[in-house]
Amino acid sequence: MSDVFQRAESGSFEFLSEDVVLTPVDTDVFLKRLNNELGRSQLAVKRAREAELTAERVYLEARTILLMQEEAPEVGRRAGQVSQKQLDDWFAVRISEQYWALREAKVVRANAVDYAWQVKAQVELMRSLNVNAKAMYDTYRGGGR
Repeated sequence: MSDVFQRAESGSFEFLSEDVVLTPVDTDVFLKRLNNELGRSQLAVKRAREAELTAERVYLEARTILLMQEEAPEVGRRAGQVSQKQLDDWFAVRISEQYWALREAKVVRANAVDYAWQVKAQVELMRSLNVNAKAMYDTYRGGGR
């Protein structure tokens, strides 16, 4: 089975050759591997969400400290006040490390979720191939139906 597929750059599994004939045993092994990968990907999503929450907490704590300072701009429409976007930019400059850590954590979480969905789609495709392999095997073994 190890010579039937490889891990692609995206992290997904790809067949080495499209004309490989899979037996029911091959598809069962592949489904088990995909199931394990799905479990790992879901764990990665969980960890990424926890890291994002931690990064958000650190950012909001740093932001709150800055808000307490007198030099912090006030949000509003009157003279001397700024928009929410300008305030966010003001924070991004002053606490850029926490700001970018939060942005990075969001991207990592989104990538983890995307990969988990990709593996789930591969599981569904492999289930279809498994049904086909079993049907072909039963037909051949039984001499036709």
